[in-house]
Amino acid sequence: MAVAYYGIAETEFGPMLVAGEGRRLAAIKFGVDARRMPEAVEALSRELHGTYGLVADERRVKPLIKQLNEYLAGKRTAFDVELDLSWMTPFRRRVMEECAKVPRGQVATYADLARRAGSPTAYRAVGRTMATNPVPIVVPCHRIVGSGGGLHGFGGGLDMKARLLALEGARLA
Repeated sequence: MAVAYYGIAETEFGPMLVAGEGRRLAAIKFGVDARRMPEAVEALSRELHGTYGLVADERRVKPLIKQLNEYLAGKRTAFDVELDLSWMTPFRRRVMEECAKVPRGQVATYADLARRAGSPTAYRAVGRTMATNPVPIVVPCHRIVGSGGGLHGFGGGLDMKARLLALEGARLA
């Protein structure tokens, strides 16, 4: 079992748990401060299906936190991280890979993502995959919108989704 270290990133979008090491990113969870850390780490272990042993060490995730803060402050337009999605089902992995291809400043619909992932009728499953995205912002599930162009579901809330899209210069229908 691989180890993922974790710490809290104090960002312009609120506190977030960041897990990984160096350039290897395992997870980002919204709204996690020191008080919520124990329950968030327990939930994260379940969400990652036990792929990582989670160990508190903010120093080991400092480079990841720095990139996240730079991105959210508008000082960085892309991430230089390594992601391991091998633990996901093949369908979820394809959806995540297709989501990662949606360019900054643009949006796609859940149905678009289902087609791109090779399962054109699986837009609800795409929605579930986006809802359980372990690395939001980096795999930009905030760029996925409803078929009418409206904002739907986001772990950080619709206000954060709108703020992220505005930060990236996206125009909504």
